[in-house]
Amino acid sequence: MFRLPNVGPWTRPLLRVGRPLAVLTVAALIVSSVSLLTAATSLSLRPVADTWVNPLSATANYGTGTTLRIDGSPKWNAYLRFDLGGPAGTLTSAVLKLYPNSSSRAGLSVHRVASTTWNEGATTAAKAPAMGTAAVASGPLTAGKTVSIDVTRLVTGNGLLSLGLTDNDATAISLASRESAHSPVLVVTAVYATPTPVPTAAPTPAPTTEPPASPAAEPTANPTAAASPSPAPTPAPSSTPKSPPTSADPVRAAFFYPWFPEAWDQSGIDPFTHYHPTAGFYNGASSTVVAGQIEAMQYGKISVGIASWWGQGSQTDAKMPLLLSTAAGTGFSWSIYYEAEGSSDPSVSQISSDLAYINAHYGSNPSFYRINGRPVIFVYAQPSDGCAMASRWAQANASHADYVVLKVFPGFTGCAGQPDQWHQYSPAVAVDHQAGRSFTISPGFWLATSSVRLARDLARWQQDVRDMVASREPWQLVTTFNEWGEGTAVEGATEWQSGSGYGAYLDALHNN
Repeated sequence: MFRLPNVGPWTRPLLRVGRPLAVLTVAALIVSSVSLLTAATSLSLRPVADTWVNPLSATANYGTGTTLRIDGSPKWNAYLRFDLGGPAGTLTSAVLKLYPNSSSRAGLSVHRVASTTWNEGATTAAKAPAMGTAAVASGPLTAGKTVSIDVTRLVTGNGLLSLGLTDNDATAISLASRESAHSPVLVVTAVYATPTPVPTAAPTPAPTTEPPASPAAEPTANPTAAASPSPAPTPAPSSTPKSPPTSADPVRAAFFYPWFPEAWDQSGIDPFTHYHPTAGFYNGASSTVVAGQIEAMQYGKISVGIASWWGQGSQTDAKMPLLLSTAAGTGFSWSIYYEAEGSSDPSVSQISSDLAYINAHYGSNPSFYRINGRPVIFVYAQPSDGCAMASRWAQANASHADYVVLKVFPGFTGCAGQPDQWHQYSPAVAVDHQAGRSFTISPGFWLATSSVRLARDLARWQQDVRDMVASREPWQLVTTFNEWGEGTAVEGATEWQSGSGYGAYLDALHNN
């Protein structure tokens, strides 16, 4: 999973966690035949640095400010730097989008700046990089209205790109900086040839030393999941309380991320993934999308989705009612993955409050997974966590109102405060077997900002699925259904599309 603290629920220290610009170095696919299609990829890049300089205060630095200021008299200039990466295709356009805080009839000019090594926190008027002579004018600016400027002719190569902004008259202009709510954005589009596997093949991306860029599909306000055949009907949920899973009746569950469309855009990378979901870069707030995802998981014999949950009032919390209502009558159930434990040490009172909230809002919903009437809560953890974490949870759940499944750590079996069960979440490892507790499998791990840590291998995955089933462990876990940023998804993608419409990784789960 992707876990960057203090940034948002879809970016975290992954760690669960850029890939810049429009490259598509597509990973090798094992297919029976390949065709070539010409495709256009667009990425929206935020600056990796920006600042402005003021000759009246030649040693002042404004790199952390929320505004960029330019003026013709005195001469205030602003600077932006973007990381374009290394596109494999042909650049077709580059559009700079700026948000003016003030209006100007003359507007501004955008210049190419040769230096790409200036420091945002150290650049001053006394040592500002020189502006290039090539420039593009913006036209008039209106306060509060984003302006789009075609700067294609200023983009002459890959890697780092520096741009300078100058005022076209003596009227000062204020612009939003990258530290503001309206960051500048450079939208880059490239055309390239991308290999497309035949649908009946079972593709597996091979690792590369350079992570490729993601595709250019634009998310829609209400995308529709890719059409696919319906799985066999699943019995409607029973009102009889479920017993704890046993080796005779194991539960197959998958970790699920309801943080899209927010998580498609992270660290200045959009989309934040190396892969191409067959449903497109979807909006997880769409009931159509969620219904398709539940259908896909049931096709893979997954009966429980463990939904990432970042606390009361969070964006993931806001998605829970939709997940539960969409599952109604399908036989599919949802649990919660309590994420706060992975980036902090919630107090006993905070955990108690969160459990009470979950129970009051979701615990009695027929689509929430319960064991003997107790809502099932999975809990993430930090690598440094130990028995003190288990003790906090034991105290917070002293009434045993909830069935708690903690993440393992060294020495967990010796802790005095034991939960109801234990699991492992380590998606960079193909298989984790906690004897008598859980068996977890991962298809691969390729974080959007790094090289491959666990290469996808369909044959290995198929064997891992068989081993998981043969283990008869009570919890049989898949990491993950749709953590696209870390490249651990088994949800359908063009890289592993198959004749079923669900993709080769869900096919393997379906067949075992």
